[in-house]
Amino acid sequence: MVFRLKPPKLRKNQSDRCSNYLANENLMLFRNLNNPNPSATSWEDLGFGAPTIIGFAELCRQSITSPLNHGNAEFDLSRELSWEAKTILAASANRGTIDIRANKDSFNSAERFLAVCVESDLEKRLLFLQKENPEQTVKFLEGFRQLCQHGLVIHHLQRDFSLSASGFQLAQSLNPDDYASSLKFASEIDH
Repeated sequence: MVFRLKPPKLRKNQSDRCSNYLANENLMLFRNLNNPNPSATSWEDLGFGAPTIIGFAELCRQSITSPLNHGNAEFDLSRELSWEAKTILAASANRGTIDIRANKDSFNSAERFLAVCVESDLEKRLLFLQKENPEQTVKFLEGFRQLCQHGLVIHHLQRDFSLSASGFQLAQSLNPDDYASSLKFASEIDH
C-alpha cells in the first residue's frame, strides 16, 4: 500500500532545483519499510515475466487515467499501429480476451519468451510465438504494447487483459482476411 504525502511548503531561500523537484513530484511512503529497495523485483517474479506484465498493466492504467490526446483531427490510429498490433486486434475481435504467457520450463530459450495469447473463440486460443522466429514473437509483444498504450486494451488480473470498448470497435472494423497471413504465425493451443 502506498501513502501519498503533500510536498512541504518551501521557504524563499531554498534553491530553485529543490523547489521545482518538490513541487512537481508526488512524494510516496511505502508501507513495507523493512525492504531496502521497495521497487525491487524478486527472482521468482522475474521467472513469470512480472516486470513486463506490470509494465503493460501500467500502460493500460495510464491510458485510462490520461488518454492520449493526439491533438489532430486527422489522426488515424490504424496507421499508428503496427501490422502485428492490428493482427492481434483481428484475432481477438470475437472474444476480446488476451493474456500474456510464457513457458519457463522449455529447453529452447525462444520458447521461454513472453508471448501474446488470444482467445479467438470460446475454445480456440492462438499463441503468437515460434521458437524459429524470436524476432517476430517480440514484434507481436511490441504490438500488444501499442494496444495497451493507445487504450485499446485494459488490464484485469495478473496476466489477463481484454480489449476495451474502443478496442472492440476498432477490431470489429478490421477485415480478418487482410491478416490471414499474419495469423498463420500463431499456433493453436489448449488452455
